[in-house]
Amino acid sequence: MAVEITQRIFAGLGHEKQDDYYRAIHRSFILSADMAHAVHPNYSEKHQPQHLPKIHEGIVIKINANQRYMTDTVGSSVLKVMANKVEVPLQEFIVRNDSLCGSTIGPMMAAKAGIKTIDIGAP
Repeated sequence: MAVEITQRIFAGLGHEKQDDYYRAIHRSFILSADMAHAVHPNYSEKHQPQHLPKIHEGIVIKINANQRYMTDTVGSSVLKVMANKVEVPLQEFIVRNDSLCGSTIGPMMAAKAGIKTIDIGAP
């Protein structure tokens, strides 16, 4: 469904070449934005010591090795460069290996649309 929608949008903009569509998809990315975990002062041990997202200190980039979030190093780097240019503060949330985390629609969107996806949120 997501591929069909992006193809229809592309065609609606007057583009017809299939190769141009694939190049556009390759250059695109989705920001899957929702909420993010913030560190609770009474449970800071539940977080990685170097990754303690705080409220009102910037957007959180969500990272998970088990792909519960779709952010990878390339997407994270692109977002960091963009945020740095406009002086938007960023934080990182990386789930501890011995802890569970929620999930986002990022993995589903990345799989269905074939577009690089970056999961972010407000803590």
